[in-house]
Amino acid sequence: MNAITHIEPSLDPETEKAVEIFALIVNDLRQDVDRPEMWEAFPQFLAAVPKLPEQARGALQYYAGRDQTIAQAATIVLALSAAHSGAVDQAIGLMTPLLAVNANSPLVAGVTFFLQGMAAPDNPKYQLAGKICPVPFERLDVLETSSHLCCSSFLKPNVGNLQEAADWRDVWNSRSAEAIRASIHDGSYRHCNKMSCPTIQSNTIPPAEELSARSSEWREIIEQRETSLEQGPVVVNLAYDRTCNLSCPSCRSSNYAADEATRLQYDALQERVMLPMLKHTQVVTITGSGDPFASKNFRHLMQRLADDDYANLKFHIMTNGMLFTPREWERFPALHNRVNVLSISLDGASAATHETLRRGARWDVMEKNLSFAGELRRQGLIDAYHLGFVVQVENYHEMGEMISLAERVGADGVYFGRITNWGTFSQAEYKRKAVFLPEHPEHGHFIEAMADPRLTDPRAHLGNLVDFLPEAKSMRRSQDAQTPADADSEMNAAFAG
Repeated sequence: MNAITHIEPSLDPETEKAVEIFALIVNDLRQDVDRPEMWEAFPQFLAAVPKLPEQARGALQYYAGRDQTIAQAATIVLALSAAHSGAVDQAIGLMTPLLAVNANSPLVAGVTFFLQGMAAPDNPKYQLAGKICPVPFERLDVLETSSHLCCSSFLKPNVGNLQEAADWRDVWNSRSAEAIRASIHDGSYRHCNKMSCPTIQSNTIPPAEELSARSSEWREIIEQRETSLEQGPVVVNLAYDRTCNLSCPSCRSSNYAADEATRLQYDALQERVMLPMLKHTQVVTITGSGDPFASKNFRHLMQRLADDDYANLKFHIMTNGMLFTPREWERFPALHNRVNVLSISLDGASAATHETLRRGARWDVMEKNLSFAGELRRQGLIDAYHLGFVVQVENYHEMGEMISLAERVGADGVYFGRITNWGTFSQAEYKRKAVFLPEHPEHGHFIEAMADPRLTDPRAHLGNLVDFLPEAKSMRRSQDAQTPADADSEMNAAFAG
């Protein structure tokens, strides 16, 4: 790729160098992998190649509207040039609209994260070196044709397809899986979406020494920088059946129920791979893709997991709550006293908002089922009970009221997270819904909603929204955050589907 030859018929040596460096960034953008070491070393590129910003300006002018990737790379170069010249706020301003339309890009998110770190050098959340996120060493998310070591919106790379793999270990320790773990060891976190990941944004990744102290296994993994693991996943998130009784706009554009042929395929996957793997797993999440009580496959699996071979297996049940009734609970004795976490997703604290954003939901049913879940928690039949709330323009004004609702129904907490574009929105529609973006017309009202004192309650887990708290509270929260031992896994799982 020679981005500037359309502008200049011949290139002098300095311009050729600029083209070469610029082409590297374009290639990185096409691979969608963050390069924090390159952003750190950018002053060296600028010193050695003074025409690099000129190259970027020319490419941006020529390729805007013609080649999005080249235009985005040019914006990144100009933002980094501005930041390393002392104009960090200007640099962040250049990246903000780019991030708005590339919210799922690890590279765009990584550059924005790096620039924000330059603007706040004393904020420890921007210092990832020396911290080890345990999730890619402990968790496997199984989707229809791919697998991931975290929620795919926070960690995009596919580590393998269990439908095709001869053995689950081939996916668990695939080349892609090892590359992800290596990026945790070296502190680059280059495959992670640093602006979306709630664990990064809430500064709750443990220091390596803290993790080493947990067990001899962790100490060996960290000291030996292990990437291929003999031990299988501690947590398996089953997210391959998208069958659901609702069709929420934030998740899908229409109703979906697996047909008979697909169900037979899932049954075969469960018999061949899932049941053997789950014998060695501590927690199974059902489901990050639909609703466990709407899926015939997952209903059958939950019944099978009542066998003695799985007596020590715990469940993380993720449901929209509409089918979580006393009658359904009695149909699944495998869940009794074995639910580690019950997560019920809500998109509103009122009938009007929730029923609008959760197509097919009925608030009167939800209120009964939420209270039933609270009673199970009070009786000790489930270990933890959390609500999940996807923040968007239609519901941000009810964030504080969600905390009050959690208190009324006996939930332990509420996990808030930014809405993700799972391909159901156009870029324009996503920007309309993403009220947390600074350029959103209601962003000021969103900031006012974030000042609700109920959001400082211990029940509020703000994840990738924590920086929108009023400044003093945000600083105190990042320094003194007291999160549950499994908060990183729970927070990621809460928005997995």
